[in-house]
Amino acid sequence: MVTKRITLDELRQLAVRGKGNIDKIYLHWSAGIYHQFFSDYHLNIDSDGAVMATTDDLTEYKVHTWRRNSRAIGIALACCVDAVAYANGHIDFGNVPPTELQIDSMAKVVAVLCEELGLDIDADTVMTHAEAADLDDYGPATTFERWDLWKLPDVPGDGELKPGGDVIRGKAIWWHHNW
Repeated sequence: MVTKRITLDELRQLAVRGKGNIDKIYLHWSAGIYHQFFSDYHLNIDSDGAVMATTDDLTEYKVHTWRRNSRAIGIALACCVDAVAYANGHIDFGNVPPTELQIDSMAKVVAVLCEELGLDIDADTVMTHAEAADLDDYGPATTFERWDLWKLPDVPGDGELKPGGDVIRGKAIWWHHNW
């Protein structure tokens, strides 16, 4: 399938077809640039929040998260080509940082997917690559090999960096209750 822009209603239809065959959602950034999409992920989110699908079957096996690809959906923000993280928790998101629209769109996508797939919006079901990598000993707590969405600005908010999974799951829960 060629990568194509989809609406949240189209995403709902894809999710309904995958219900019962998907247990996890992994959140990434691509370490690429805006408008650059990778087929390793089921969904890519562009700088303007547009959702781009690389498949018409969310149960398709994709290689997005080491040892965690079965029965899982991979979603990536198209950004962070030159981002750098430091052990003290400081992050330089570089010249292609995640946008507010991307972060909010990812939260909406998570809300839609969890609703249609019958999944809880919690850290056991929806996790960032950084969170998964920490569990598997290659994340920020150990080797820093993968730190996608380790921290994000809590926008809108105080602008301070918060755990990225908490930011996105919190926004997804809000969208779930306020759609």
